[in-house]
Formats: sequence, C-alpha cells, structure tokens
Amino acid sequence: MTALEYYTSLLPENERDFFRYLPTINDLVAFAGKHFASDLALDGAAGPMTYREMIDALGGLRGFLKAQGVQPGDKVGMQLPNSALAAELILAAMTYGAVIVPIPMTMGGEELTGNLRKMDISLYIYADVLESRVASMPLPDAVRPVAASKVTPIGFAPEASNEKDTPAAIFFTGGTTGKSKGALLSHGALMRGALNGVYAPGEALRQRYLALIPFSHVFGVVRNLLSCFYTGSLLYTVEDMRTVVAVLPKAKPTLLVLVPALADMLAGLAKMRGLDALGGQLRVVIAGGAQVPEGIIRRYQELGIICCPGYGMTETANLVSGNGDPFTCPTSVGRPYPEQEVKIVDDEIWVKGDHLMLGYYNDPEETANIFTPDGWLKTGDLGRFDENGMLYITGRRKNIIVLPNGENVSPEALELALVRIPLIKDALVREAIIEQRTVLEAEVFPNAPVLAAMQITDPEPAIRAAVEKLNASLPPYMTIQSLLVRKEDFKRSPSMKIIRE
Repeated sequence: MTALEYYTSLLPENERDFFRYLPTINDLVAFAGKHFASDLALDGAAGPMTYREMIDALGGLRGFLKAQGVQPGDKVGMQLPNSALAAELILAAMTYGAVIVPIPMTMGGEELTGNLRKMDISLYIYADVLESRVASMPLPDAVRPVAASKVTPIGFAPEASNEKDTPAAIFFTGGTTGKSKGALLSHGALMRGALNGVYAPGEALRQRYLALIPFSHVFGVVRNLLSCFYTGSLLYTVEDMRTVVAVLPKAKPTLLVLVPALADMLAGLAKMRGLDALGGQLRVVIAGGAQVPEGIIRRYQELGIICCPGYGMTETANLVSGNGDPFTCPTSVGRPYPEQEVKIVDDEIWVKGDHLMLGYYNDPEETANIFTPDGWLKTGDLGRFDENGMLYITGRRKNIIVLPNGENVSPEALELALVRIPLIKDALVREAIIEQRTVLEAEVFPNAPVLAAMQITDPEPAIRAAVEKLNASLPPYMTIQSLLVRKEDFKRSPSMKIIRE
C-alpha cells in the first residue's frame, strides 16, 4: 500500500477524491470560496463569519498592508493571540505576496528587537495588551509598529501572482535549547503540510476546530488553521488560554489539535467532568509538537476518542508522519506522508520533499549545517522503521549522553519509560556528576490526579519504589542512579516542551 493509499483510506469513501494538492495559499482561498462559501469559517470573540465574508475581508486587509507601505516580499511581523484578526492577517499577508512572521506572545526585550532586525521586518502588528512594552522598546528604525486595534480594512488590494516556491512565512524555531532561528517556508511547503493534515481517521469535511496551538507555532498555522480551511471546517478562536475550560462547551469541537501537555490536561478534565466538558462532540485528537506518551493515547481510548500522534518539525512545514492506527501501534509516530522521502542514516532521520523550508532566514551557516548537498534535511532526531514501515522516534542526536564506559544513552527513551509509570506526569533525564562519578539523573513531576485517586499524600516514596522497579528491568548502564521529585512543573517552551537547561 502506497503512502497516498494508506492516508486516503482513513477518509470515508465520499471524501477520498475530493482533496488535491493546492500549491499556494491563494489557491486555498479560491478553493474554499468555491466549495464552502456559505459555511462558517471563524467564530469566537469577534462572532461568526462565513468563508465568503472572511474572503471578502482579506481584500480590505491587503489594502491596509498596501497603505502601510508593504510590498510583496516584505516581512510582516505579527504578535497577536489566536484571534480572528490573526487568522485573517495570515491569509491576507500571504495572498498579498508578503511574508508573515508570527511572533510568540512571550517574546520580548532584546530577543524581540534582535529578531525584528534579523528577520528584516518592516511592519510589526502587535496586540494592544503589549502597548506599554512596545512603547518602551528601542525598535529598529526600519520597523513600523501598529497596534492591532488600528488594523482596519482599507479599500481593496488584489492578490499577488504567487508561485509554489514563493516565500510565505517565517516561523521561529530553537527547540528546547539554543537560540531561535527563523525557518523560511514557501507557499508550496505550507500547502503540502496542510494537505497532509487533512488525512485523519473519519470525516474531514466541515468539522469543528478549536485554535489552541499558538499561530506563532507552525503546528498552529499548518494543522490547525490551513488544514481546517482546506476541509471547510469551522475554526473557533481562543484569545485567552485561561478561558479554555469555559470555551470548550460553546465551541463543541469535533477535532482538536494539541501538544501532549495540553492533551493530557484535557483528558484529565474529561475524566473528572465527563465528555460534555470538552463540548460533547469530540472524536479525534491530533497530538504533536513533542513525543506523545502512550498513556495519553490510552486515556483518550477509554473516553472513546482516537488520539493520533505524529511527527514533524518547523523546518518540514510541521508534518512528516502521522499515525492513523494509534491503538495498535501507540508508540509509533506513523507512516511518512505522500510525496516525500524519509530514510535513516546512522540512526538519524533524514527527510526530502517539497515540504522542506527554503532555509533559515539570514543564517546561511545554520542552513548549510542542516541540509546535505543533494537536498536531504538532517532532522537531528534519532529513529527507526519497523517491518511495516511505521516510524519510531528514539531520541535527539544532540541530547545523547555518552557515558564513561562508552555506552550511548538516549534520555528521551528513559523519559518515555518513566512517564509510563502512572505516578509520574513528566520527566527529564540528564547526566550528573555525583561523588566524582558520572550517573544518569532523572527529575520527575508527580501526576497529581493519580496520586489523589490512590490517596497518596507523600508521592516521593511511592515514586522512588516505582523507579527502582523500572531500574530492575533496564541494562545496568541505563539505570537511574539519582532521582529528584519536583514540587512544581518544569519550565516549558511556548509549545509546552520541557526546556533542557
């Protein structure tokens, strides 16, 4: 079975021939206008909006960009919450031929000003709540700041004649270590990722999405926004994550795109309050942005919801593989998507295809480091294929711990083993020096709901006993010899990954 046959088989028969690859965002807008004009595209704080109303609004927003002096190819920075305006600006800027640069709401200070300069941003649209911060910042002279409340449609500006290889967006990436870089993605790469996102178990057309992943993250734009519009679905925007619990019953999502930490939280909410707490209609969760523990998949299985893990990077327009059968292979990130090549070289995953970034913007050295001369992208992730072509992630090359005896240990493999212990919610494994010996040290955060259900008030002894049991099943060189039990959660990146310090 080819990759295309596998993924189309996930859809109902009446939808399998409906979707085709659209090479630009402009093509996506035209496709949505043709097939979904009267369907709702957006809802949330700004109220409901049909696809036709949204598409009509894009012309005025392109007019606004033109009035601000933006030209095709210019970089437009956008530091906004997940609002209807943010969704429309993303589409308006890209169909205008500009390059949108979504900026995390948490980015500020020298990091923000440095990136505004490095990414050659000419127009910087920021949320009104950031007004005082922006007013006190020494912005680069070339940057024109505009508050979101000042963004209004002005006349009409037509779309640009974009091509598949036309630059469309820059997303910041730095993972959990190192300085952030800007991955420059073309229209074609984003649209390949968006089409890949269409393929999930069950009906794809006219679903109800909830925008919980920030649009500053490629996962939030590709899988949660573009794939949503590819399928004529409704995107309910959430501007304040503190309101999620109240919004879910109103939005009634049928499909959620989540990072593992958020997926775990919502599964716990449903277990405590019932499925109505998630809106009562949820049937599929797409989980990514970090490795998805099997326990999360099984918790959703108990709720009658299929939770599909996947794998991707900012540099690959997010989507590389997806698991449409997680109950059978819960530890796999699935099969590679169509129209790309994936291979394992010295245990490292290499990827090739039209979904890859054009490069790191203004960073030729880092670009040269990640690409081979013949166009393969070296992901830095370690992995393997099984006999059925299913891909498994086994670690991160730069995180490998080399012990004094020469043995290599993947901390991620041990972390996954630790989070399979019900008492442990999350874990971080690292190298430590204790009494002049190099040992493996684990830092763990207790799983409060499980502890409460088991009526355990002091988690440390129980967790230590469970880790000792785990150690007994491991090779001697992989045993955890130092254990720290946290009282507070780990410091996390905007995508909720644990930051390795």
